[in-house]
Amino acid sequence: MRLQDITVEVRDKTLKRVGQIRPEELALELTDNFNNVGSWALTLAAEHPLCDTLRTPGSGIIVTGPDDVLLSGPMVKAEFAATPNDVGGSVSFEGVSDTVCLADALAFPQPSNPNGASQTLSHDVRVGVAETVMHAYVNANIGPAAPAARRKAGLVMGTDGARGPSVNQSARFPVLGNLLTEIALLGSLGFRVVQRGTNLVFETYVITDRTKLVRLDVRNGTLSGQRVAISPPGATRAIVAGQGEQENRQFLQVDTAESIAAEAEWGRRIERFVDQRNTDDWTELQQAGDEVMADEGFTAVNVQIVPMEDSPMRFGVEWGLGDKLTVIVDDQELQSVVTGVVIKANSDGFKVGALMGDATGFDANAALNKRVTNTETRLSALEANSSTGGASANDQILQIMGVW
Repeated sequence: MRLQDITVEVRDKTLKRVGQIRPEELALELTDNFNNVGSWALTLAAEHPLCDTLRTPGSGIIVTGPDDVLLSGPMVKAEFAATPNDVGGSVSFEGVSDTVCLADALAFPQPSNPNGASQTLSHDVRVGVAETVMHAYVNANIGPAAPAARRKAGLVMGTDGARGPSVNQSARFPVLGNLLTEIALLGSLGFRVVQRGTNLVFETYVITDRTKLVRLDVRNGTLSGQRVAISPPGATRAIVAGQGEQENRQFLQVDTAESIAAEAEWGRRIERFVDQRNTDDWTELQQAGDEVMADEGFTAVNVQIVPMEDSPMRFGVEWGLGDKLTVIVDDQELQSVVTGVVIKANSDGFKVGALMGDATGFDANAALNKRVTNTETRLSALEANSSTGGASANDQILQIMGVW
């Protein structure tokens, strides 16, 4: 992808496109995360005609690549700075992706009632295929079917392909994005919210296996740099606890062939206690254990890559966020999902870096924070990466890209 392939538009609070930033004016850094909240940073001269619009609360940008929208989202910070060498000054903007609306909202036990203090149901229980259940929760809580007070302005529902396994899910005030992440894990599904036309669209898709088509390697000229870390599983056996007290409490042990194989490979039996006292449904208990196994029950392959600028395996064309790729390391084939992308577009041109696997695998503190978060609250990466949890890995990608 070239700098000319990137289009950056500024929108106002009503999602109306106000203007476009020319390629030669771009000073953009964009980070997007699979099933997660992305972020962006943009610097403009203070006299730029779009500055006043972008300074307004509720405004934002839309970033489009050669084939599709890469990211869209609102501005969350605007900062003016001037120096003796630049008396006119510049404005640095920071923002997040539109997927943040899923992190802002809770999944109410009675979504038809917009008052969280007067809920008359204990849980919002939904049964069906994973993708359909995901759409149902979004639609009922912040989509077109939600009460007007909670409805996200401009949000419409994308296509529901009815994909994934059958799930039995219950919700009682979890973060909506966290709930979707748990369901998506079970069906190898991706989701995001992005602006198309004058609407925000909640979209779901299946992870695309491109391991046979996209094979990235420093030696064959498709990569300019790579870092690879292999680490043990986070858990090999999940002990899921349902309702009841003492010896009468429900317990279910969940493991997989992959987790048992990783256990033998590393010589470590890693047990995880999962508190699910909110339900006595054995199907839900099994799902809770399956979620842990899908997230952590395997040998983790964590990769940072920087594609060559003239690589035939182009980001946004041959592969993208959420795809499963093959990376060659010391003649060994490693396969993992693209979980994060860092894009830098400025006067020096266009650069892209990617994270494959679990980004926290590259930073001990981030990994520890993730383990604690999972144990205490079962939060998804949606919430973790909206703060500082993923910054270290992204910074390292920028260093590999030669940005710093």
